Amino acid sequence: MTIDTMKQTSFEQPTVGDWSKAAEASLKGKPLASLETKTPEGITLKPLYTAEDLPEGQEDRVRAIRDGIGKTDWMILQETREADPAKYLEKVKSSLGRGNGAVVYAGGWEKEADAEVLAALAALITEVPVHVRCRPDDPFLAVFGSVPENKRRLVAGYADVDRSADLSRRFPLLRTIAVDTGSVHMKGADAVTELAAALSEAAEIAGEEDDFDQMARKLFFAFDVDTHFFTEIAKLRAFRLLFRSFAAAYGVEEPVHVPVIARTSLRTHTLADPYVNLLRSGNEAFAAAIGGADAITVAPLDTLTGSTGFSERVARNVQHILKEEAHADRVLDPSGGSYYIESLTGSLYRKAWELFLQFEKQGGITAITADGTLDRMLADKKEVRIRRLAVRKESLIGTNIYADPAEAIRQPDGSDGAEGRFAEPFEAIRSSLQGSKVHLIRYGSLKAVKPVADFAAGVLAVGGIRPELSPLVETVEEALGYMASEQPVYAIFCAPADQAEEAVRAVLAGKPDLTVLDAAGRFPEETEASLREAGLQGFYYKGQDILDKLAEVKGIVKGGMQQ
Repeated sequence: MTIDTMKQTSFEQPTVGDWSKAAEASLKGKPLASLETKTPEGITLKPLYTAEDLPEGQEDRVRAIRDGIGKTDWMILQETREADPAKYLEKVKSSLGRGNGAVVYAGGWEKEADAEVLAALAALITEVPVHVRCRPDDPFLAVFGSVPENKRRLVAGYADVDRSADLSRRFPLLRTIAVDTGSVHMKGADAVTELAAALSEAAEIAGEEDDFDQMARKLFFAFDVDTHFFTEIAKLRAFRLLFRSFAAAYGVEEPVHVPVIARTSLRTHTLADPYVNLLRSGNEAFAAAIGGADAITVAPLDTLTGSTGFSERVARNVQHILKEEAHADRVLDPSGGSYYIESLTGSLYRKAWELFLQFEKQGGITAITADGTLDRMLADKKEVRIRRLAVRKESLIGTNIYADPAEAIRQPDGSDGAEGRFAEPFEAIRSSLQGSKVHLIRYGSLKAVKPVADFAAGVLAVGGIRPELSPLVETVEEALGYMASEQPVYAIFCAPADQAEEAVRAVLAGKPDLTVLDAAGRFPEETEASLREAGLQGFYYKGQDILDKLAEVKGIVKGGMQQ
């Protein structure tokens, strides 16, 4: 075929029906619906999206989102943590020289600063933006008192300090009304709940103000961004639509720009294998950039145990890569028009608005917090998320899957307010089990038994256990001989599926009395019951709750050690 012929060749445009038939054929009997998944928000994700999935008024929606975002670039807000004010000043100067976009303070000073440090910081925040998140009695706030009155109009940025009216009055360009969903996020909120909670809090603030537009000029929102990449992009985009609808309810059709600060989530951070945290934060920061955040904070990989100069530099450089190498700051709303993301944005918008109205009917965010309604809702959502991790419907790399059993659980320093992380129950069981002795008995050829043994070893690795591997045994007698020589307290019998039942029964009949035996693999219900009656403790299988299984293992090995 020549180039000219190729240029003149045309192909029939396939339909969605054609695609569906081809997809079903490739699934070998499984329905197309088997490719659908459900998000924590209850949104069904399809394997294919087309123009038919776009919400009504799509062009107006995209225009509204882009008007809400306003610009392509974002501010780098890298936190500087230091207990000593003088050292904090030096670190801030260094950070600004390396690309940080503001003086960022999130608490941590353990003493008051001297006049020289206060004056230097006061001068600094008249030259670059400032972002403060602290208690009303924090010693850092003395910095604002050191700004000369004739320079107060030069101070701009964000201050989350209990909606300080004093700061708002003295510094007209400083946004001092913060709606921060970080606490509900850490307690288990999904994207819909975060958005609804943000609107409900904003409604309470608006109810206390006389002028909505004036309030909006002092308002900013802060969202934590989770690892669900496309959902988080859609969450930030949906917020722009939600705030527009929210403003319209107060008679404001064209609201002023309200900034959104995005932070990489700490609820997905882990104490073991901290370098995986960097990968998660990079993913989350990219989602925040694509979603149109005005400012982004990336948590250092070791923030749970106390960040270092190295980890803070790497966290800052994540954003430099997104800007300077990926050029994510050069396109306004790059995901706009994507059939999938637009559909997801529309779903989050509808669900969040409905939940917001429900909150308002119940008295608003303060009322549902006071009577426990919100906490119960969040606890239920968090429990569902942890159970999904426990059965591996979701992955937390290095924690519930692909764990390195040699990685120690580091001790948190408690300074980051990261209570409620999803990894906590896994870390708790790992701390109590790490280094325990478990034997894997490998029965059959290496090729046949390796997948079975690897699966069982992978579950044990979540508990910090590197099992003792038996030599390959090809007969029951060899398996019993190994057990007689090792006298294991706990062992897992691994065999190919077509040989497992018969071999397990024979091993149960001759194993040492002290050995508790499990089997890797799943059997028919009647067979499992029969094997348990014969003395088998339990099983390892895909879809099992590994937290429950490891708790069972703990009871065996710790009990055996005490005997």
